[in-house]
Amino acid sequence: MKKTIVIAVKDLLRSLRSMFFIGISIAAPLLLAFLFSIAFGGEESNPSFSIEMAFVNQDVPPQESPNLGAVVQDIFASEELRDLIHLTEMPDEASALQGILDQRFSAALIIPADFSSAVTEEDSSAQLRIISDPATSIVTQILDYIVTTIADSFSASKISMSLAVEELQRQGGRADETFYADLTDRLNSQSASESPYLTIVDPQGSAEEGQDSQQQHIIATIMVGMMIFFSFYTGAFASESILSEEENGTLARKFVSPTPIHTILAGKFLGVFITLLVQVMVLLVSSALIFKIDWGNWAAVSLAGAVMIIAAAGFGLFLMSLLRDSRQTGIVLGGVMTFTGMVGGLFTTGIENIPSFMEILQKIVPQGWALQMWQAVVAGAAPSQIILPVLVLLSAGIIFFGIAIFRFQRRFARD
Repeated sequence: MKKTIVIAVKDLLRSLRSMFFIGISIAAPLLLAFLFSIAFGGEESNPSFSIEMAFVNQDVPPQESPNLGAVVQDIFASEELRDLIHLTEMPDEASALQGILDQRFSAALIIPADFSSAVTEEDSSAQLRIISDPATSIVTQILDYIVTTIADSFSASKISMSLAVEELQRQGGRADETFYADLTDRLNSQSASESPYLTIVDPQGSAEEGQDSQQQHIIATIMVGMMIFFSFYTGAFASESILSEEENGTLARKFVSPTPIHTILAGKFLGVFITLLVQVMVLLVSSALIFKIDWGNWAAVSLAGAVMIIAAAGFGLFLMSLLRDSRQTGIVLGGVMTFTGMVGGLFTTGIENIPSFMEILQKIVPQGWALQMWQAVVAGAAPSQIILPVLVLLSAGIIFFGIAIFRFQRRFARD
């Protein structure tokens, strides 16, 4: 047992001395959360974050129909967004583009000529276009989110209009221009002011408890996705030491010693668990102190953290057991981890109303179950309310761990 602990501590110290480990496993998730906290709001002492945006409304609505491009403009000029986005109306796309080139604007939103027609008429569509400076990626992400939610609200209005027309025709009525104009006014008035599809966050912060709570929820949701992704990444990265030591000969020297193989492997595996434990504890405590995140019931937090560590360690060891040498780890760390993270929904945690098939896909990989578990924990769930994802992750971690033990023992078995 003593030799197992010595090997585990040695691997832990190896990870802690690695600037790559410190940067990727601890600094990166905190830094990304900090950047998003600036974009979506932070402490009142933070500098204000604003976007200079050109607005080009080319919309030509059908006769007796409202100009829905102007409705979009009113949304961006609303009280909720006026501190985040400074809107400047431009006559055409060329002027807006020149303003971006002259660095007067960070981005431009172009409303096409057929926008109102696309919303009010069946079998037609139009695109709201965002032109942005490539150097301002965060601006593009923010505008893309806002424009997407606005477009979703108009799409919902279009569906409601189609259903209303079908019901009118079923009752023997006829949809004339007056009917369309009245229905369009009512639906798009709701889209602009009461839309359930559009949630706007004030970047300056607010003294109101509801807005503060929403802001913290956004940061916590982002932090959850990153913590899960980087935990599974660390599980594979820490496990890679087995392959590295095999190649440089240090593992072979251990195997020729009187120490049993299972003791050496147990020490290597324990090192992965301890490394993950340190990482998760640092992220939880740091994010709570820096971003004021309320992680909820700490009994549930402890349980969720423990099973995530088991799943991440088992998954990482399993992947490393499939590789022949450390040169192949780049594929796992860069490709497999990113792919499974995407499937698990770790990069879309801030997006609401994702398609139902994505929720099904998330259950294919352990990261998806971890996301479901942590979202419940942040929402205030008790340990008894996260039993299903806990059991799934625990089972997955044990299965992955068992396969890794079997493969490594066969690989390093003494003749």
